[in-house]
Amino acid sequence: MIISLKYLLLKYFAGITALVVTANYDLVDYGMRMGQGQLKILMGSKKIERYLEDPHYPDSLKQKILLIQEIKKFTVDELGFQPSPNYKKLYDQKGKPMMYVVTGSEKYALKPMKWKFPIVGEVTYKGFFTKEEANEEAARIEKLGYESRIRIVNAWSTLGWFRDPIMSSMLEESPGDIAEVIIHELSHGTIFIKNNVDLSENLANFIGDKGAHLFLQYKYGISSPEYKEYIESASDYEKFSMHFIQSAKMMDSLYATPGFIQADTIQKKALKQQYIEMVVAGIDTITFFDPLRFKNKFKEKLPNNATFIVFRQYNSMQDVFEAEFQKEGKGDLKKYIDFLIRKYNK
Repeated sequence: MIISLKYLLLKYFAGITALVVTANYDLVDYGMRMGQGQLKILMGSKKIERYLEDPHYPDSLKQKILLIQEIKKFTVDELGFQPSPNYKKLYDQKGKPMMYVVTGSEKYALKPMKWKFPIVGEVTYKGFFTKEEANEEAARIEKLGYESRIRIVNAWSTLGWFRDPIMSSMLEESPGDIAEVIIHELSHGTIFIKNNVDLSENLANFIGDKGAHLFLQYKYGISSPEYKEYIESASDYEKFSMHFIQSAKMMDSLYATPGFIQADTIQKKALKQQYIEMVVAGIDTITFFDPLRFKNKFKEKLPNNATFIVFRQYNSMQDVFEAEFQKEGKGDLKKYIDFLIRKYNK
């Protein structure tokens, strides 16, 4: 009787599992492909000691690897992050991009397409380890009537599911940019906000930037070339992103006007393009430390609604966090992070 009962239970659960997989085939298939891509990186990663002890590996890159270890220690000692097992290995990308992220938006409204996943909830982007898969997803959502944008990323957090390695492309960046990226990604493991990607990424950007400033002051000093370079670079990107965030408000206003709503498709397309061309032309009116950095950013292809959504995902709430940082953290990043942990990690 016990054997028969076990058999029936196994058969029952097997049937339920088959129904769940069938009903969620696309999600299961995507999860398997992402798992395979992540596994390839994990299996191909080597301990950083292999590179540090290799006499043929460039000293400049060895210094960047050691710098990342210092940044990790800084986040625990000075910012109150949870200790992380990440960045103890390195994956050599051999100069190739590793992940392509697809974002979608409605054509005549800045409303993102959303995907729903277990654990993390709803997200407004979808990652792929091959360009072909990203192109297929972009084509699929365009057939559904959305616009798409594909961007390359070389750093991401698996939220503790795996031990994230250093990606070799990180070592090509300046000390300030490395600090910003590492602190940004590690913050996801300390402060987890479910079902709100925009809030989570905006907050990680805020912490990454503030943390990078503090680390560079601690490591090099405020008069150092490393600190100056980061200040100028961060200032340029802030101006660039704010230009698009402010322009997104203009696009919202356009899409909400009765004249636009009542216009036919041809008229809507023309008005939209006119506004976007104005946004791109406005880049030339911004004073940058490096005037060439964004000069030809959209020379070959104009931005679309998905482009504006990406800027909102990462940069639209910085003033909100700054006010909260001053009020709750009293201008102290470690105190602010402790407040955020109490606020969100419930």
